Amino acid sequence: MSNLRRSILIYRCQNLELDTTEPELQIPRVLLSSGTQLACDSVPGRIQYCEGAFMPQEPWREPTAQESALLWTKEPPPSYSGVGIVRLSPDVLALFAASGIASVTTPLQVAEFKNQEKCHQALDKLIEYFKPFCLSNSPPVISGMGGRQPGLSTATIDNKRGCRNGLHTDSWDNLPLGKKQESTNRICVNLGLDSRYFLFVNLTEMDIFKMLGCHDSDVSKPWTRQLTNEFMSRYPNYPVVKLRIAPGEAYIAPTENMIHDASTVEMKHLDIKVMMRGYYRIPV
Repeated sequence: MSNLRRSILIYRCQNLELDTTEPELQIPRVLLSSGTQLACDSVPGRIQYCEGAFMPQEPWREPTAQESALLWTKEPPPSYSGVGIVRLSPDVLALFAASGIASVTTPLQVAEFKNQEKCHQALDKLIEYFKPFCLSNSPPVISGMGGRQPGLSTATIDNKRGCRNGLHTDSWDNLPLGKKQESTNRICVNLGLDSRYFLFVNLTEMDIFKMLGCHDSDVSKPWTRQLTNEFMSRYPNYPVVKLRIAPGEAYIAPTENMIHDASTVEMKHLDIKVMMRGYYRIPV
């Protein structure tokens, strides 16, 4: 068994079942990995993993009732330790459908599409939709829109190193561990035709810090890739959560305060997503 701990919680926002199709309801929302392992990908033509990267270890399984109770909450969790699942409103989805996004099939086409006026109008509507989620006076800001090929166990690319990160923690804010609760979080919207998956370890950075037995004086230091990898080396059986995000849904997550990545492994079409970084609450 996994010895799963209760820390980062998942919350279904109340609008979740709007326009959700029956087939989507039949697919498990959450799976758990058998742990983590050093990453590898032998498929020719794919961007390879960075040296020392980690990925989830198969097989995947559905959580037990006890594990589900440790993962889910019926109340909106704090933004620094919760993952919210939100479904876009029908009018926002209709605007993207009218923009012709379903015909976009390559990353290059996504780059061309996001410069078109019809896309700008849909993105403006998306920003308007997420304004009430803001915890600051600043409106939502789109930090990226992109397309990624299907079939990737983990998908994030380190553009500086030219390789795939594997499971990692974001460091845009570069805050020390003691201030991780003050980090920005992320909204990621699935505009593709298939469900995509958000992978994460359900532990905050402070939980991991304590499990590694680090010195209290180190809380004033920035979190490092070495600490993330050390956790997965020392606790190889700790499971990764695989959370399904259906087309037209978004997740809100504290990616500066958790080990995570995205997976397109079960997708058949291009993974099209829009990302926003800022201070966002998880709504009721």
